[in-house]
Amino acid sequence: MKTGVIKADLYDPRFNHGYEELAHHYGAIIDPARSGKPKDKPRVERIIPYIRDSFWSGRDFASLEQINRQAVQWCLKVSGAREHGTTRKPPLNLFYLAEESAIKPLPSSPFEIVTWHQAKVAMDCHIQVSRTLYSVPYQYAGKHVDVKLGDRVVEIYLDYQLIKTHLRGERGRRVTDWNDYPPEKAAFFQRTPEWCRHQASLIGAAASETVESLLKEHALHYLRQCQGILRLKETYGEVRLEQACLRANAFGDPRYRTVKAILEQDLERQPAVSEPVRSAGAFLRGPEELCGSMED
Repeated sequence: MKTGVIKADLYDPRFNHGYEELAHHYGAIIDPARSGKPKDKPRVERIIPYIRDSFWSGRDFASLEQINRQAVQWCLKVSGAREHGTTRKPPLNLFYLAEESAIKPLPSSPFEIVTWHQAKVAMDCHIQVSRTLYSVPYQYAGKHVDVKLGDRVVEIYLDYQLIKTHLRGERGRRVTDWNDYPPEKAAFFQRTPEWCRHQASLIGAAASETVESLLKEHALHYLRQCQGILRLKETYGEVRLEQACLRANAFGDPRYRTVKAILEQDLERQPAVSEPVRSAGAFLRGPEELCGSMED
C-alpha cells in the first residue's frame, strides 16, 4: 500500500517518506514483499489471526495498562512456549538464543510525526508549503524538491540530499535567508528604507534630507530612487553627492534624475539662487538661464 511502498521493485523499491523516516529513527530495515507474489505478505501476517484468536478472543479488558500487563504474560507463557509451526521450536527459546543480544535501546528522543510535500523552487528563490514561503539557495531555482514539514523545523531535500533548513514560519508569512540569493540581489533586497536613511546620514545632512523627503512621500514607490541616489557616491564621491543633494533640495526637486543631472553637468559647484523654484529644467541649465527667465 502507498502509505508504505510507493513503487514496488525487487532491488530498489521507493518508500513513503514518513515510513522510511520511522524505520531510520528506530534502526529498522524495511523489507517489502515482492510484487506479484501473493504468498509473501500472508506469510508475514499469519501471526495476526493467531494473536486475535489466542489472546483477544473471549477476553475483556478494563484499561490499556491491563492489556499490556496481560500481553506480557501471554507472550511468556503461551505464545513463546508453544511449538512453532515452521521452526518446530518454542519462539521464546529462539529469542533468547539469537535475538535478545541484537536488540538496540530505544532512541533518546521520540519519533516526530511529520508531513512531506513536493514543491517547485520559484525564480524568486522561494517555495510555498502550507501557505508559507521559504527561501531556497538560488542554484536550485526551477527544481522540484521534497519538503519535510515538522512542528518546529522545515527541511528541504533534493534527491534525498538536505539543501536547506528553516524554523517553521506562520501561515501567510515569508521566511527568507538572504544568503540564499545571489550576492548582488541579496544586497539589493536588504537595502530597506531604514538602511537608506542610515547611509544618507553618513554622507551628510543634505543627503539625509533628500532621502527623507522621498521616503516620506511614498517609501516603497521611491525606495529604488533612494538606492540609486546613494549609489551615485560610488561614481562621484560623497562630497559632490552631498553638494548635489543640497542644490536639489534648494529647488524642491530631490529626485534621482535631478541629482544625477546636477552631478553630470557639474552644477553642484555653482551657488544656488536665493528663491527656490520647483522646475528641474530651469536650474539644470544653470543660474544664468534662470536669471534670464526672471528678467523676461
